[in-house]
Amino acid sequence: MSWHIYDRLVTFALDEPADKIQQYRLDKPQGDLAERWDISGDGRIYTFHLRRAAIFHDGSAVTAEDVRWSLQRAISLPTTRFVLNLGGLTSEDQIKVVDEATLTITLPKPNRYLLLSLSTPFAPIMNARQIKPHLTEGDPWGSEWLKGNDAGSGAYRVTTFRPDQVVLERNDKWYGSRPAMRWAVFQTVPEDTMRVALVERGLADVAIGLTPNAIEGVEHRGKAQLLLIPMPNQFEFLVMNTQSKPFEDVRVRQALAYAIPQQEIFRSVFLGRGTPLFGGSEEVHGASFPQAQSFAYDPKRARDLLTDAGYPNGLDTTLSLCTCKAEYFENLAVALKDHLARVGIRVTIDKFPGARFGELQAAKQMPLYLENQVAWLNLPDYWIRIFYRGNTRSNFSGYANPALDPLLAKADDATSEADYDAAMREMIAIVNRDVPLLMFRQAALEVVIGKDIGNYAYWFHTLPDVRSLSRN
Repeated sequence: MSWHIYDRLVTFALDEPADKIQQYRLDKPQGDLAERWDISGDGRIYTFHLRRAAIFHDGSAVTAEDVRWSLQRAISLPTTRFVLNLGGLTSEDQIKVVDEATLTITLPKPNRYLLLSLSTPFAPIMNARQIKPHLTEGDPWGSEWLKGNDAGSGAYRVTTFRPDQVVLERNDKWYGSRPAMRWAVFQTVPEDTMRVALVERGLADVAIGLTPNAIEGVEHRGKAQLLLIPMPNQFEFLVMNTQSKPFEDVRVRQALAYAIPQQEIFRSVFLGRGTPLFGGSEEVHGASFPQAQSFAYDPKRARDLLTDAGYPNGLDTTLSLCTCKAEYFENLAVALKDHLARVGIRVTIDKFPGARFGELQAAKQMPLYLENQVAWLNLPDYWIRIFYRGNTRSNFSGYANPALDPLLAKADDATSEADYDAAMREMIAIVNRDVPLLMFRQAALEVVIGKDIGNYAYWFHTLPDVRSLSRN
């Protein structure tokens, strides 16, 4: 919801529509609430000039003080600070108000992530004057009040907010180009086949979160459009818990990787859709990430590795999945159980509801589980920082390899593309060899939209952007 309700200082340009689809351009940052910005010669001081026409939903002007307070809030909250810290923004003292429409951010050293971090939903600009009366000692940033109240300046304002439904109304005083849709209703419909049926009947415009079974026949029936949008910042994978037996042993993790016939899984479970992340060579090619891992199907090698690791008779473990993604991952889980049994890895499949799954995930208490994620900022070293290091939830496997730290420092300080790529190739080789995450594929975003809907924009968060949609 925040994508529609709140603006940010920076956003990205969209490319020209192709087949009713637009993609964001990570290489083309542009102003959102910031009309423009200047960068000092040493790359450390950013001066942002705000749009004079920008106003909050309550009619008050967006000021530099609102931006300062909002960014201070973002770097103070545990759920948002990481991405801002990655951009070099760690302290309130770095943000200075120059005048009502101008502020500066001073970095300790040049940082390629600052503009990118300011573009994410982790850095929404909020109406500080509206929120401050609701602050308490136990809630100094107004999080409780903001759960049910809108303090934004975005293209839409909230009119209804329920767990199963959110209704947004267009903000006709928004500084940007007026969206075509006056109203947007986000409705939870549990069955994905029903979501598709609603679009085909003309009772909904967009259906997301779809399984292969739900979209089967959409094109043949011709009552709606099926969009298959490549997702360069997404991946699907098997998590192996490196903090506990038996997966703390790299040989066991590699054994599991060799035991799975990825090509067969890609064909039978994923129906050949998406970009494979298997079948690569042991030599790293380029600095792109994720890139295909090199574990070819080799059950004998898998059994030998298990023996070397002290499991000549195999082992017993559990494979978990969230019920919220059961339709998506259940067939994959069954296929993995079957193939792993052939090398002596005996698997019990566990399913947990979303809240419980999240608790176990954060506590690193599941030995194996299936997951899919997106990288907010699709830069190679960002993937390493987010998914392979640190005591964070997104380091799903709990993986720790101190060899990554100096290489990340080299990437940070690289003064040429060649130096950056060299550091990245070493990091990619390390994480692919140690395989804390066994990657399957990058999926295509499967969206069903009405035949009269156009200009569907793909953003890094992968969710619909009503602001860009058109109706023919």
